[in-house]
Amino acid sequence: MLEPDGPWSKISKEAFDRVWSSGGAPPKLDVEEHVELAAWTTFGISSKARWFARVATLTQLREALAWAKERDVPLLVLGGGSNMLLHGDVHALVLQVDIRGVEVSPQGATDAVVSAGAGEPWHGFVMQTLDDGWHGLENLSLIPGNVGASPMQNIGAYGVEVKDHFAWLDAVRIEDGALERFDAAKCNFGYRESVFKREERGKWIIVRVAFHLDR
Repeated sequence: MLEPDGPWSKISKEAFDRVWSSGGAPPKLDVEEHVELAAWTTFGISSKARWFARVATLTQLREALAWAKERDVPLLVLGGGSNMLLHGDVHALVLQVDIRGVEVSPQGATDAVVSAGAGEPWHGFVMQTLDDGWHGLENLSLIPGNVGASPMQNIGAYGVEVKDHFAWLDAVRIEDGALERFDAAKCNFGYRESVFKREERGKWIIVRVAFHLDR
């Protein structure tokens, strides 16, 4: 486990945030009030968040978790909004996870681990891997949503599932902001499900997902 206040964070917290954002010093958390959510969901139904924050870095995410905990405010994590039907206004801090960035770690002459921030649109990520010559996820193109949701649901199509090319994911524990890496065994994938839909439901926020891909 990577502890938020341990030796790892003291050495590389700033560098880590640069990987998860577009570069430069991460901006401070901005919590808005009474925000219309229709534009953030694919159904487009009117609903207002009592509080709303867009988080683009690990630091911002931890600040948001601390903000909610200090005020005893519930959380609602919003990714791409493709599997969410909101009914009425939401009396919670709605987090729009917009952590971006695609990284390639070559493993050999013809294979690599390709990771993406949870806020990357899934279809766009798949198309980028194909444009860059990496294969494995092409059957999963056109599935709505963001990268962060893909392992939660173990999305699949045409005989291919996320678990078939899954390498690892990083997730932040909501309770204390700790960062932990999950391999396939810890995710305990099943048909359209994972540990994040069962015993670990509501305990983690996925921030980065990595896949084994080939040339």
